Amino acid sequence: MTVQVTSADRWQLAPGELMTWRVRTGSSSVPVELSINQRNHLAAAARGERTIWLAATFDVVGPIDVDALTAAYQALVRRHSTLHCEVVWNGADVGAVRRDPRELRCEPSRPAAGEEVLDVLERECSPLSYPAFALAAVSRPDLSTVVCGFDHLHVDGVSIAIVADELNALYADAARQLPPAGCFVSRAAGWAAASPLPGDDPRLVPWRRTLDALDYRLPRFPFPLGLGEGETAPQRTECRTLAGAETVDALGLIAREAGTTTYGALLTTMSRALHALGAPGPTPALVPVQTRQDGDRSTVGWFTTTVPVIAGDDLAVTAANLREVRRGAGLPLDQVLASLPRPLRWSRRDVFMASYVDYRHLPGARGLIAPHHVSATAATDEVQIWLSRTEAELAVRVRLPDTPAASAVVDRFLSRWSGALTRLATGSMAAA
Repeated sequence: MTVQVTSADRWQLAPGELMTWRVRTGSSSVPVELSINQRNHLAAAARGERTIWLAATFDVVGPIDVDALTAAYQALVRRHSTLHCEVVWNGADVGAVRRDPRELRCEPSRPAAGEEVLDVLERECSPLSYPAFALAAVSRPDLSTVVCGFDHLHVDGVSIAIVADELNALYADAARQLPPAGCFVSRAAGWAAASPLPGDDPRLVPWRRTLDALDYRLPRFPFPLGLGEGETAPQRTECRTLAGAETVDALGLIAREAGTTTYGALLTTMSRALHALGAPGPTPALVPVQTRQDGDRSTVGWFTTTVPVIAGDDLAVTAANLREVRRGAGLPLDQVLASLPRPLRWSRRDVFMASYVDYRHLPGARGLIAPHHVSATAATDEVQIWLSRTEAELAVRVRLPDTPAASAVVDRFLSRWSGALTRLATGSMAAA
């Protein structure tokens, strides 16, 4: 099984009968705290900025069993605490309440005339309304598609894998006993209530050392993208295979010998590829890091934080930098930002980032038919990279501005990166 990680502009869905569901709430609710990621996300939405949704899709044999999928959707929503939360916005302040999950009811609804799946995702996945997620399916006689999308407020990439795995199991058997789900709402409240850190806390050293080296500027893709300062362009998405399974296996062995991970090797070869095109080395980038703990393996929620890392052309240098920033990655981001001696600076709306997910070790790695992880598109002024590893390959999805300059440089960069991966994996580069 290969998970296809793609964006709405590259996603093709076969026609069929569109079905949708709605969640009805009761009257009971209690106030809840939000994480800094959620608060920043909602502040942007309140300013009128477009927010991003993430969707899990997979196929099931035969036409959709409406009763079975209704039961599966209701069990999923009642199971995960973040999906009980409704945003409260009075035009100035943003907060949230948690609805009583026992009062949540999932019911089939009728899509609007002429609506398609993307229309439903765009309409339903709004963080300032409830539910901020879309429950849908496309029914066909032979093979149907289940679609479950969420505003980013409720999920990260790992959550999408959890949702697909659980929905598939619940659709097959509504009485299926799933592993206990942790409570994201409690985790977010714990982060919000954390005490301020003293300025000399040793856990802040990795953050400060890295940001000192960057002059407190957030990373940017090191080539012009054909945009002036303050300009954005519609998103273009580039998806391709960077390396086959054997190459990535060899890369992992070399990385371990150097005291790092496959991710460290990917960042090193990224830096080499950019340097070969004329970028100054080393290469700073933001990297997403999971804050899930042992009890969160089956928990849906926004658990990722981002940390800055400096990727060098030398594998040992990248390994040391990555190890250092990860030591401070478990701190609540609120505390880190409050402790910085200078404010962060960035001149683009988005930031240069490179994410890596090994889908072989996530829920649903086997047993799903044609799973897709789909993201919404939005105007952008930066390059953002998502690497995904499966049993078959290492694939990449790149979000970039749809300009001739950006398209040309990203195409050259990805070609160079693929070559750098192969050379490192075969041991032909002395620095390896």
